[in-house]
Amino acid sequence: MLIEVKATLRLGDTLVPLSFMSDGTHLSNFAGDKKEWLVYMTIGNLSSKIRQMPSTHTVVMVALLPIPIKNHNIPQKRLDEQQQTNREVLNEVLQRVLQPLTFKPNPNAESGYYNILCADGNFRRCKPVLAAWQADCPEYSDLHHLEWHVCFWCECPKNELGDYVPSDKQHPQRDHNVYRMLRDANTKAADAEVSSRHVDQGFNVFPHIPCIVSNLPKPYLLHTMQIGMLDHLQKWIFHFMKTHKWLDKYNAIWLSVPAYHDLTRKNQSYEEVSQCNGKEMKEMSRYLLGVVTQSLRGGSPAQRPVFNRTIECTRVLLEFYMHARYKSHNDATLSYMEDALHRFHTFKDVFLLGRAGKKAKAKANALRTELVKKRKVDEETNAETWTPSKKRREMNAWRDYISHEIDVSKELDADFNCLKIHLMAHWVEQIRQYVALQQYSAERHEQAHKTNLKDSWNASNHNLNYLPQVITFQRCILCFEITELNLQALAQHRENSSDACKVLPSGADLAAPLGSQSYAKPEFMGPQNCRDGKHPDAMIKDFRAFLNTTQDAMHRVAIYSGTREFIKHNSRNKMYISDEQLHAMELCIYHGIKVQVEGLDGERISQMCRCTGRQSWRGGDRRNDWVWVKQRPGRCYGALNGCLLWQLQRLFKITLLNEDGAFVEYWLALALTTIPENSGNLDPVLKFVQVRKAPAAVALQVFSVGNIVGCAHVIPEIATSRKTGDGQNERWIVNSHIDLATWNDVYN
Repeated sequence: MLIEVKATLRLGDTLVPLSFMSDGTHLSNFAGDKKEWLVYMTIGNLSSKIRQMPSTHTVVMVALLPIPIKNHNIPQKRLDEQQQTNREVLNEVLQRVLQPLTFKPNPNAESGYYNILCADGNFRRCKPVLAAWQADCPEYSDLHHLEWHVCFWCECPKNELGDYVPSDKQHPQRDHNVYRMLRDANTKAADAEVSSRHVDQGFNVFPHIPCIVSNLPKPYLLHTMQIGMLDHLQKWIFHFMKTHKWLDKYNAIWLSVPAYHDLTRKNQSYEEVSQCNGKEMKEMSRYLLGVVTQSLRGGSPAQRPVFNRTIECTRVLLEFYMHARYKSHNDATLSYMEDALHRFHTFKDVFLLGRAGKKAKAKANALRTELVKKRKVDEETNAETWTPSKKRREMNAWRDYISHEIDVSKELDADFNCLKIHLMAHWVEQIRQYVALQQYSAERHEQAHKTNLKDSWNASNHNLNYLPQVITFQRCILCFEITELNLQALAQHRENSSDACKVLPSGADLAAPLGSQSYAKPEFMGPQNCRDGKHPDAMIKDFRAFLNTTQDAMHRVAIYSGTREFIKHNSRNKMYISDEQLHAMELCIYHGIKVQVEGLDGERISQMCRCTGRQSWRGGDRRNDWVWVKQRPGRCYGALNGCLLWQLQRLFKITLLNEDGAFVEYWLALALTTIPENSGNLDPVLKFVQVRKAPAAVALQVFSVGNIVGCAHVIPEIATSRKTGDGQNERWIVNSHIDLATWNDVYN
């Protein structure tokens, strides 16, 4: 639609694609169960980076509609009437909001064009066009007058939502103009045709706007994947582990996942968490595959094929999600997404028992009751003839038979006819049309709920007339913030104008900016202060005190010998240091190091690697992060690209007086070292790089922090105690799914 409208523009005209976002939010349970429905608007002429910044105010609230309280104690007839009234009110509100866009698509007419004052002070002849509408699946059904749990892009039957559909063999696209003509016909045949396509009766405002209504919905990472498919996947895995009696190991490894620079260690297992939001599900996806892989190690030969299918199904769904998060795509990435989706449908049957709904479970429970009665009759009939051993064998046989019949009953009634599974089949085609999904992120308008509504609600008196107070408060805050932005822009404009009048230096004086060199020197973070004074590590001033406070004998020996060898090999004259000189050296301990790494798109990202030694981190357990350490040139280590994963144990700086009488500072780290298995190549079955603890002679090493190139993440093979840390575990897998940059490097 945008291409056709753009072709009708004259020279100097500007096309303004309008993107609307709607969502309901909950305010309070203690003041009348307050719920609101909000509509936001932004324009597509802005970059997604600017649009996602809350300080720019690029998302504007255009409608606020109270949601009536649900009352289940009324007759069904009145409930249907209330739902019809709510739908009519919704369409009336949308008709008022979208009134400027309801013009006839006539390229020769002047309708639909507006002279708009832009930020640079010039008027431009603009044509706004409805281009996108972001909402969750139930809301799309209400907006487009569709039945629930049907696709809003195509006319796929409900009983085929769980089937694999290639991108080139999609179902017919929905045509809302045809639905409007069928409604206007007002005949029994037309009504039956509308109902067969899962479309509700009644007026809908969208077909009266010059746009393709089925193209308005856009792929929704938050609701479709993060709190959609990822939530389903986690529940399927939980049911699978519980069925195969591997849940204890799964929970133990879940709790043993180490921290990352932007990921804290979990203190609750999955079953202890009542509800996860989108951010928590996004974090969970970064280590879920590693936890499942390590949890399903071992097992009997009969279980291994099932376990491998479970791991593969989890892998391909997470890979589909990670590919969808790319900021740019080509034919290769789209083919990877299509292949991952096809493999997910191939292996998804391993989770079929987890898809059993309420009806299937009720039918299975009824079957269980019937079989238990038959077992009791059989037991009473043969009570006199069965010996104790035969009775035990018969009861075990009955138990296995009942369990098998229950599983068969659930599998027969379970299916994968889930709307969000079907929606993934459209994503490849949607990306081909609209380039990337990041520009349609819903995180911004989810954040706008707090500033536009919840803060205003907290400032109101919570009475029946709270809506005018909310709107007035929100307008005042918005006016102040917009004024502040204008003043900042005016000050920046004057500053740039004054800089333009300065005499520029000659070409010989132009040097490379210092920012390109600042990444080579990491930033350190010292110990935090305690309530009763300074941190114990902050009281250490020399190397002797450092050794005396190191409780672990192996760590003490490694620090002493490693520091001496490092100074000897890195000093200019390979000078020898006596014990007195070494013990008297000034020393300072640090608890973190900030490293600048290169992201997937070439941008610089700051990563903070924590290392508290044996001290606690924020009142909890100690935290010693894993890091990538660059090795000597010529060593590749397969998929690890010349780096190894080491776990920090200590970060410290020593000051040495060299032979020339000058003070030299060395920034050092003590780390637990690992060596890769299979030469650092991916395991053919697990498809992870596995590492193990280095031999005792080189298990602890002192090295320069300049060799640290970023944070790393691993998943332990054996669940470890939170008090003893990861030292008891000797094998790990490299978590290549921790972020897109690491995943792209390991898998090329």
